[in-house]
Amino acid sequence: MVSGEDETRKLLRIREDLDDRIRRLEVEIGDLKQAISEIDKSIVRQGFRHPLPPKVGVKPVVEEDGDGGKSVKSKDGTTLGHLQIEEDMIAFNPVESLAFTVSIPPFQSFFLERVLGNMKATDEGKAAGGEIPPGEVLSFEVATDGERIVSIDIRNYGGERRLREIQSSLRWAFDKMYEKLTQA
Repeated sequence: MVSGEDETRKLLRIREDLDDRIRRLEVEIGDLKQAISEIDKSIVRQGFRHPLPPKVGVKPVVEEDGDGGKSVKSKDGTTLGHLQIEEDMIAFNPVESLAFTVSIPPFQSFFLERVLGNMKATDEGKAAGGEIPPGEVLSFEVATDGERIVSIDIRNYGGERRLREIQSSLRWAFDKMYEKLTQA
């Protein structure tokens, strides 16, 4: 009987978390609709003009380095950190000379909450539904020295698709953080 109550409590917590997430997403959708409305008003006020030619930019990249890992580089070619990928784990170590901290956007809001947090919530839902074993739920840990990010370990990342999504999101987030560091 106790295990049935525990299972019910888990399901209720998951349901409550999903309800909270729906509420947050509805607020975000409202904000996005408001932003679109403001943009539309601005377009009408300014009238239509010839579009500017698209900027030809360089994307940040992940490339192989000498020790079997991968270097994560910014758009301007600066090495932001090193990535080690194993069977079920990704380890990222930012370059020590760059003072990446947990408080620099979009690290917390985008990378941890939106990308990794959503993947973890999806896995927890699958584990609760019996689709995957609980031991295969994505988990992550950010090691810090004060506010400074020392390393990020991501376990049970899943398949190749998720690996690419995590690499891409990590690369984008740290490139944006680097831009903020160099503007300061």
